[in-house]
Amino acid sequence: MKINDLFFEFSNEGRFEVFKSLSMGRKRHNQLEKELNIRGSEISRHLKRLIEKNLVKKTMDNRYAITNIGKMFMDILKLFEVSLIYEVYFNSHDIDLFPLYLVLQLGNLKTISINSGTMQNIELWSEMINKSENFILAISDQFQDSILPAVERKINNMTIKIKAVVDKNVLATKGYEKLENRHAFYQKINISENIRMMDQINFSLLVTDKGAILFLSREGKIDYSECLYDDNENFIQWSKDLFEWYWNKGAGIKSIIKKGKI
Repeated sequence: MKINDLFFEFSNEGRFEVFKSLSMGRKRHNQLEKELNIRGSEISRHLKRLIEKNLVKKTMDNRYAITNIGKMFMDILKLFEVSLIYEVYFNSHDIDLFPLYLVLQLGNLKTISINSGTMQNIELWSEMINKSENFILAISDQFQDSILPAVERKINNMTIKIKAVVDKNVLATKGYEKLENRHAFYQKINISENIRMMDQINFSLLVTDKGAILFLSREGKIDYSECLYDDNENFIQWSKDLFEWYWNKGAGIKSIIKKGKI
């Protein structure tokens, strides 16, 4: 069987709906009829075609379920669905920065939204920090001098986990001097353990327990005029995984601390 044979099966909308329904759990023939409002004869025809392609099987208790191959194919179809929803954004921004396993998980992120407006997005970034209670994870290519005071207040008022991966050039900026007590701030966040750097960062990410916001590159430069945002747990976890992937690639900053460069 060729892959185009599998894709051909889903050129029929009704068959695709049957397949999607079964991906949510095993069902009887009459359950599919009622749920999808499709005639029984049509349901039977769709099931027959799907079974012939080994995408669906009939179980011992007279229910229908997707096969292991069907599950893998469903994950691919979910990815296609999400890519079509956000096709303009994904086609105009760089997603090569994502590890492959996270690209394949994009199909589970149907609730994300695209927010436009640079100032509105910066305000959203700040708002997420202010609302956070348990953790703040960030990846950035530039110093956000308007946001660090909010982070400082968070540290002063409660115990909160803060980690960041930054462009190495960020650490040389003078923005940190706007903090009331820069060295006390470094000590509170345990800067040598909770900050890592990279030679170049091509996207910005903020993840908190309240949501996540992601800015991707466009034509070689991070585009702060548009972002992906969601407060759904799926996107928060996906973004945390993205952060951890880059955290593991980052380098510690103890050497530049010893040299007194920050």
